[in-house]
Amino acid sequence: MGALNSGASQWMWDWEDAGGDYKDQLYQAWRHLKQILAHEWDGKPYAHPRKKREYKIEVPKEKWPTIFHRVPGLHLRNRQILVDGQETPAMIPALVIHALNNYEAQKKNGSGIYYYVPKVESWQEARLVGVLLKSLEEAMGIPRGMLKIKMLNERAEFALQQEIIQWVLRENLIGPNVGRWDYINSREDMFHHDPSMVFPDPSAVTMAEPSMSYYTRRNALLALLAGAMPIGGMAAQMQNPRAPQLDGKALRDIWVDKLRERLTGLFSINGTLHDTYRQSWVATISPAYVAAGREPLVAEYKELQRIVDETTPDERARLEALGLLKNGRIAPMELSEQDLTVDKLWSPQARTRLLARPQGPTTEDGMRYAMYMATEFMYQQLHGNNAAAIDDPNTGLRFMNDLATYEIFWHFLYLTVMHGAELTADGKYSKAGDRVTPALFMKLLDERRETVKALFKTLGTKYEDTDAELVLQILKRQVVDDSGGKLVPQKRWIKYGSRVLLSLIEQSNVDREAILEAIFSRSRGELVAGVERAGDGPSRETARRALRAHDYVYDVFESAEGVAA
Repeated sequence: MGALNSGASQWMWDWEDAGGDYKDQLYQAWRHLKQILAHEWDGKPYAHPRKKREYKIEVPKEKWPTIFHRVPGLHLRNRQILVDGQETPAMIPALVIHALNNYEAQKKNGSGIYYYVPKVESWQEARLVGVLLKSLEEAMGIPRGMLKIKMLNERAEFALQQEIIQWVLRENLIGPNVGRWDYINSREDMFHHDPSMVFPDPSAVTMAEPSMSYYTRRNALLALLAGAMPIGGMAAQMQNPRAPQLDGKALRDIWVDKLRERLTGLFSINGTLHDTYRQSWVATISPAYVAAGREPLVAEYKELQRIVDETTPDERARLEALGLLKNGRIAPMELSEQDLTVDKLWSPQARTRLLARPQGPTTEDGMRYAMYMATEFMYQQLHGNNAAAIDDPNTGLRFMNDLATYEIFWHFLYLTVMHGAELTADGKYSKAGDRVTPALFMKLLDERRETVKALFKTLGTKYEDTDAELVLQILKRQVVDDSGGKLVPQKRWIKYGSRVLLSLIEQSNVDREAILEAIFSRSRGELVAGVERAGDGPSRETARRALRAHDYVYDVFESAEGVAA
């Protein structure tokens, strides 16, 4: 209801990150969405049972934002909907439930069924998404292409195949959406074997970094050439009730970020202006934060220079450095037909610009920050919150974090330890020029433990009564291994740490320990033998659950003793 009142043009109903199959919260949300779209809540207040707040729809349906449902990626499963005893790929029920429950209501509302599809990495995966959409349209008896999608161009593999993916999904596609977090994480994954490609401190890699800026501009250009509509990324700033004095800074950062996006999407091709980035996202439904993002995006082009003139000298200098302004004036990218050939757009130089390692520091403080952000998210996720508001320890600003940010931070820690990255500044336990070691990681982990214990003490909560130690043990096993009696880097690379967390959520302590052992210490042969040795009852189910978790994390699709990956 708050989203409907926000003044936004679009609202993302998120089952990938913000939502999740924890207890029954997802299905309660589905019921409420169906009731809202059918106008069963018009004029009625809703009392939120946990937040102790009352919500009410305050605007007519003509002013409601268009609803986009972000479905889970192909890499996730729904733990509560089974087919032949197996967990279903989570994208399928997400597509089906929304369409079957809300198509007619949205048609009466003058809208339709729109999806956001994340994490696609190849044209083959895109084709699978297209098959699902076509099958659903046929089952519903609606015309081909009636179900519309925006694709998240957030993986490096997608960026390398963007033009093919757009063509494969042409019957349903609105346009591609950039995303900082997954694009960074996917490059960590793509080059995890290469010591020369270990990223610097993640907080140093902003959308103004050269490879990120090129990726953002290329997304818009390839969408334009295909007749699609590109969409900008999300500004993650949120209101921080503990620090309302920071609202002005957060609002200004959003405003500048959306102005940067708008300017990045300006092209002059053979003298014709193309103004592409007119849509983007903010992380909160707060009307002030929505408004801050709207102005630079919705203003007519003739008004855009006036908005640019409102920037500070520092803001203007940053936009000049990106080539978006020239002497304070808007500078669309000048292109001709000769710049848009296959040889130019898909040259080795273009690939290098997309994938080049960002420049920046690698520091002990950067590791400390990554550990803070990863563990803060992990703690909330294990309690059913996949979209966690986390206060930045350096600035006090509050940011929305999700599974993608978690992946960035723990992968950064893993890679700095695995490859012994060279530190570029002195720290509490290290000097510039030192190599990152498992021992340094453990010092930071112990430090984090003491910090968290002190925090819980001020809150009157016993550390032992929380999941805080579980979180630290998960992170430890992700990054280092001491099972052989010696502390060494963890050799097992895990593409999606989210699968580890989702395998542990709502499990007993006994099952959690078995699952962690299966993922980080046991071979699959040992796990299969463990299933075969286990007797009937709880011990057998624990062994089977551990094997399923291992196979899920490592993409194993074999079966044993009735256990499928």
